Amino acid sequence: MRRYDFVVLGSGPAGQYAALEAASHGASVVIVEREPRVGGACLHRGTIPSK
Repeated sequence: MRRYDFVVLGSGPAGQYAALEAASHGASVVIVEREPRVGGACLHRGTIPSK
């Protein structure tokens, strides 16, 4: 079984940023996405990202 330093759940903007930031510091990272494409709701559902 592969081992990773970080598992990122979701490939929306926050997940992508977290994965890139961790990888830029040398961590091994995997992104788990339930949808067939990356990007999250703000890219595929026409919503404005907000929290």
